[in-house]
Amino acid sequence: LIPASNSNFPLFTVKFRNSTLGVVKIFLSEPALTVPSSSCYLVQVETGDLGDVYKIRVSCDDVPGFRGWHLKSFHLQELHRKQELNFECNCWLTLKRGDKDLVKEFPAVTEDQKTLPVYKYVVSVHIGDRWGAGTFANVYITLYGKRGDTGVRKLHTSLMKGRKFQRNKVDSFLVEAVSLSHLQKVVIGHDGEGYGAGMYLKMVTVKESQDSDKEWVFPLWNWLDTHLGLCETVCEIVTV
Repeated sequence: LIPASNSNFPLFTVKFRNSTLGVVKIFLSEPALTVPSSSCYLVQVETGDLGDVYKIRVSCDDVPGFRGWHLKSFHLQELHRKQELNFECNCWLTLKRGDKDLVKEFPAVTEDQKTLPVYKYVVSVHIGDRWGAGTFANVYITLYGKRGDTGVRKLHTSLMKGRKFQRNKVDSFLVEAVSLSHLQKVVIGHDGEGYGAGMYLKMVTVKESQDSDKEWVFPLWNWLDTHLGLCETVCEIVTV
């Protein structure tokens, strides 16, 4: 694991093809071995059989004083069978430069399986035209497809001008992830921060890229509020 040395350790998540194992999270607050000259950190983790690793997901927290974190590469080795996977990352995890994101996914590159593409999904959140429909709360979403999920993503930076998630407005966000294949559902919600945090959500639409004609629609037409509609701030929506 070769990061830059100018910030705190992030949380690493390795996603496995074997769905029965789910997600293994590796915390790097106490690396097993540090090589200061190369900023290389080695961490040994005991797990069950990982199956075929098809991607890794890397994330870090935007804590006070965080200046960004540059990840050069990630190397995964199974110590008993000496199997290795290498991920060339060369990216920043920060909200201040580059893609302005704190979560990245990288596909596994092996000789015996096809490398999956990485898409910048365009996620559009459609707020309804009702009094109090907008929110200033933090909104999070997870996309689910036939090939796994994106993990929880905070919708940070809208492609549209003006305040996010306001009445009768559509905000679009880029969510970068290894291909999920056909999308099946989304889970969307907010943290309830701020006065009148509930929002009236018409639908969520998702495209594989800004140039793609293919679009998935996830209709709701209901409140995400503790006192109205579903009386919940998080909901699952299947595609139509």
